[in-house]
Amino acid sequence: TFLALRGQVTRITEGKDPVIIGTVGEMDQLQEYVLKEDWNQCHLIVRGNTMIHMINGHIMSVVIDDDAENRTMDGLLGVQVHVGPPMTVEYRNILIKRL
Repeated sequence: TFLALRGQVTRITEGKDPVIIGTVGEMDQLQEYVLKEDWNQCHLIVRGNTMIHMINGHIMSVVIDDDAENRTMDGLLGVQVHVGPPMTVEYRNILIKRL
């Protein structure tokens, strides 16, 4: 399931689906910042229970996870690829900085 789609600010509470509580822009307009034929810079800011997802310097989504029973404050970092047509996914220069 998605916690937030492009443009959404969502809040997760115990036992419920994410609820949209605001926006950071229109989905189609934010898509224009995603490069199709070049590298994209992905920046995740995770502080406490708040996750901010940025692409190429633009905030794409924000998730506030208030479901203390079902969340974890530490764990593994993974990358996700959705089912669809054949594609190539490449990663480089991954940096993790604990604040």
